[in-house]
Amino acid sequence: MPKPLLGELLIEHNVINREQLEKAIEVQKKEGGLIGIILINLGYIDEPTLVKYLALQAEMVVKSEKQES
Repeated sequence: MPKPLLGELLIEHNVINREQLEKAIEVQKKEGGLIGIILINLGYIDEPTLVKYLALQAEMVVKSEKQES
C-alpha cells in the first residue's frame, strides 16, 4: 500500500481544499521544499496542524506495514 500523501489527508479532513493544495504543489515545483512547510508558509495550516497530520500519516504507514507482514 502506498504511503498516504499529506496533502490528500489534509483535504480528506477538510483542513485545506484542492485549490490550496494545487497552489502549494505549484510552489514546490518552482522552489522545492516540503509540502507541509510550504502549506505553513502560504498560511493554509499552522505548525500544530502539520505535526498532527504528519503523525496521522506515520500511523497509517505503520498500520499498513503491519497488515502486509
